Amino acid sequence: MSAQDVMHTVRQQIRGTFAQLGASTDREIEETILVRDGFYCGRRFECDGLHAIWFMEENQVKYYGRDGSVWQVGEARPPAVVSRAA
Repeated sequence: MSAQDVMHTVRQQIRGTFAQLGASTDREIEETILVRDGFYCGRRFECDGLHAIWFMEENQVKYYGRDGSVWQVGEARPPAVVSRAA
């Protein structure tokens, strides 16, 4: 699975979960790249007061409610396979 395919899958999963949590479907999802110690580590998504963070290495998505509390933690589906340049 290419990196583009992985990102498409993660975005779809997050969009679907946001909709289940009541996010307005006419709002755009804001996406921010996360960098830790100078290395890409994932992305943060925000929409209608909800946010989610996808951690690439762990292939984990954490969803946060409007009050900032963790709502759900789960694996991004399907498992991400991202190759790194040497």
